Amino acid sequence: MNKFVIYALLILSYLTLSKSFSPNEFGVKYIKENKDLLPLVPGSPVSLILMDIHSTGFIIKTYYHKYKIIYGFQSFEELIVRTSKKFSEANTPFIGMSVFRRNTEEGVENFTPLPPGSIFIGNKNFGNWFGKGGPNRRWRFFRVYKQFPEYFGWEDFVPTFTTHEIINRSMELEKPFFGSNDEFGLNGKITQKAFPQYFERSRPKDLNIKEFLSNYFKENFIKTDNL
Repeated sequence: MNKFVIYALLILSYLTLSKSFSPNEFGVKYIKENKDLLPLVPGSPVSLILMDIHSTGFIIKTYYHKYKIIYGFQSFEELIVRTSKKFSEANTPFIGMSVFRRNTEEGVENFTPLPPGSIFIGNKNFGNWFGKGGPNRRWRFFRVYKQFPEYFGWEDFVPTFTTHEIINRSMELEKPFFGSNDEFGLNGKITQKAFPQYFERSRPKDLNIKEFLSNYFKENFIKTDNL
């Protein structure tokens, strides 16, 4: 058999099996459904924002989710987990959105995808409504929480009382809400600007085999804290 063919088969076999031994997977929790996130997100009030979805591997792929955990009374944290292709594909439309929240009232939990920071809108412990009365009143955080919009990736988004009512209704119906103008999620302009990692990787690129193999080995066999 031609030496080149043998070499190609060996490389192919190596790439197929290697993901099972990738050091990046050590210590990273695996989730296969929403409820598996619960023990990873303690306390209340708390909100979980899906920041990024990423996969590694050539033939056998490993899927990762990167989340931002926003706590009501402490700084945010970032969380990386492994998951399945099915779970990743089901959640891709909700990039940049709050995919889980727990409030302070008896620890009520909700997995309905909503605009990031929804749980804090209308909570008088964190801010108040301003402007003339009615549906066009806007939400403003207290000075001590002025960093929240940046954490959420709101950009120039300012929620109105009408938005707040739709959010509450969406939670009751367990129906995703992408914003009054579809600002959030996979096709949302605010999400694309605030959480660019996923979108930058998704753009078509010219294939350079040398660069591909170099990036593959860096990504899968050099331990890193980043996705």
